Amino acid sequence: MKRGFGTAAMLVGVFGLSCLISRFFFTDEFGYASFWPPNAAMLVALLTLRPRLAVGVLAACLAINFGINKIADALSPPESFLACSLNIVQVLLAAPMTRRFCGATIDLTRSRRFAVFTVIALLSAAIEAGIGVAIEYLVLDDVTPPLREWIQWVLCDALGLLLATPAVLNLLRYTRPGRVRRQVEKENVFLLLSCVVLTILSFAWARSPLFLFLYPALAMLAFHARPAWSLTVVFFVSAFASALTARGLGPIARLSPDGSLMREGMMQPYLFSLLLVVLPINNAVGEKRRDTRRLLLMKANLEYAATHDRLTSAMNRQKFEAVLKSVVEWSQPGVVFFIDIDDFKGVNDSLGHQAGDAFLKAFSIRLRDLVTWRGGCVGRFGGDEFAAFVPGRFSPEELRALCVTICDALRAPYCFAGVTRSVTASIGAVMTGMERITADDLIHRADTALYATKAAGRDGYTLFEEPVADLVPVPADDAR
Repeated sequence: MKRGFGTAAMLVGVFGLSCLISRFFFTDEFGYASFWPPNAAMLVALLTLRPRLAVGVLAACLAINFGINKIADALSPPESFLACSLNIVQVLLAAPMTRRFCGATIDLTRSRRFAVFTVIALLSAAIEAGIGVAIEYLVLDDVTPPLREWIQWVLCDALGLLLATPAVLNLLRYTRPGRVRRQVEKENVFLLLSCVVLTILSFAWARSPLFLFLYPALAMLAFHARPAWSLTVVFFVSAFASALTARGLGPIARLSPDGSLMREGMMQPYLFSLLLVVLPINNAVGEKRRDTRRLLLMKANLEYAATHDRLTSAMNRQKFEAVLKSVVEWSQPGVVFFIDIDDFKGVNDSLGHQAGDAFLKAFSIRLRDLVTWRGGCVGRFGGDEFAAFVPGRFSPEELRALCVTICDALRAPYCFAGVTRSVTASIGAVMTGMERITADDLIHRADTALYATKAAGRDGYTLFEEPVADLVPVPADDAR
């Protein structure tokens, strides 16, 4: 579904906020950042917005990025303009490949899709970094070794897409234009906050063993949370770890007082290792959940096939009799109807068996429509014989009115197999909950009333009353 201006404004806001945080908190004294997440907002804009809105988002992000670089005074104007422009180049390269190879749903939580997205992020970052390093080396006279600069650039921007894009997509799933969805899983939020707090404590107290517990915490998160939430948590953990390391805090900063290990040797592999903890577990748990869902669906289909008639989708005789046993056991008040189609053999003989099957489907649908809205159910006993149960307490007048309604509705013309034809039905009805009898006795009484209707000329109903000898079949026309 295409999103509108509200989503575009939100993505611009996400870009600006992440750009501010990255420039002022992720960047060390040498001007290097461990990863650059703002590009993810632009990539998501290209993936989810209409072209005009996406172009507007890119233009706004370019202006914001250039302005923040000027305020931070981290880069010279030519370097700032080059970096801002190449950020757009990266997402323009990554967007069509992501849409082509990761699917129209842009779901990066599956392991295969994320692996493909990793290749796309690295490839687009490599091209972007190659262009940038060549311009810096040949035009801007940068003295930094080109290979070292290229590797840092590639890892920084590729990690930015890998860590931030799933988080931004997850944010879109919980927002609508102009309205925020409030049904966020509280357990996921708690796990997110717990991992972030653990990250802050373990990096603030670098001498403590808390740092060792971050991986088990993420593993436990991956077992319990959905993949989108797990990747979102990894992004926040990476953000806080990068910010604290850039400020000289945490185990990685202690290993590298001069900052070189943070830039090239430790920080970026560490951030990627966080993904390697979460993704395999998420994939294994996800596959198990999908297998469980498939088994449950298969079980439900088998149970449905074992309890319902294949042709009409009504309950089969065994299932309906089980329902009646439950009705009798709990003394539930209601009415049991036995219904037999009048002259169904004539339909088969004149129109063929295929037309007969089509009529049975139409008849079953109409009967279910009459009964189910009253909380009842319908079963097919075989051939042209059906049964129905309608719960509730009925006075004699209400019961007769219900029988007349059913007779009239079943008598209305049917359209099936290209023809329109009226067919009548004979009905036998018996009340439940009046006395303690077995389900077999209930079926026998309804069947007895049905045959009384057929003996009286069909197209009507008979109410079972004691004694049986006094049964009086009532044609539906006479009841009116």
